[in-house]
Amino acid sequence: MILYTRMRKVVVFTERKRKGRKMHYRRPSLVELGEAGRSGANLPDRIYGELKRRILSGRIDPEAHLREQGLCTELNVSRTPLREALNRLSNEELVVYRPHCGYLAAPLSAEEFRHLQDLRLIVEPKVAGLAAIRAGGEAVERLREAAVMPPVAGGDDASFAAFCEANARFHLLLVEASGNSLLANIVMDSLDKYQRPAYLGIGRVRDDRKATRCHLDLVDAIAASDSMKAEAVMANHIIGGHERIIRALTEAGM
Repeated sequence: MILYTRMRKVVVFTERKRKGRKMHYRRPSLVELGEAGRSGANLPDRIYGELKRRILSGRIDPEAHLREQGLCTELNVSRTPLREALNRLSNEELVVYRPHCGYLAAPLSAEEFRHLQDLRLIVEPKVAGLAAIRAGGEAVERLREAAVMPPVAGGDDASFAAFCEANARFHLLLVEASGNSLLANIVMDSLDKYQRPAYLGIGRVRDDRKATRCHLDLVDAIAASDSMKAEAVMANHIIGGHERIIRALTEAGM
């Protein structure tokens, strides 16, 4: 299956053997999906992409009931491909199935967010360290170009969506620069879920310049092949907004 985005072509393999090698499954992240999935993919893939976009971008609220009949009518599809897409989203923990109720969008909670924070702190500093060791000049320049975040304006949902997309794009380039494709699912899945509260207006950043400074410091460390500094900068970057978002989730009763 091939998904085309405004950024690049993303090839997603189901687990199979090709030329004697087993390929791993590459899940598209929110920023990679973009406006993709509407053509060039089979029906379950398009349904999967559309529902994933809606859940991660806040168009579907946490714990909202995903009524199959309503979705079939809206998307003009039958139940079989819809359920295939819902099962895939369930495997990614973006929807949950409850007996006698059906599928619901995954809930948000402060506890889950702490778990995401733990995961990111374990994985992403090492990704940054690998990028410092392996990234070539072109990869560094792409990172530097993507490091500057767009401005955010209080109460402007579009500006926060643009900020989240730009931030995801930077982290995607970073994991690509690490030279380890197996890390992409871990990094991007956790980042998509980590940014979900922001799309819903919870714990949003107030200073886009701080994120830009952190990104540029990280790029400088990678350009200097300083893996220890890259790991430290990334860890501090992840920790930066943690308490703000936890506090906002708690105040929202999540």
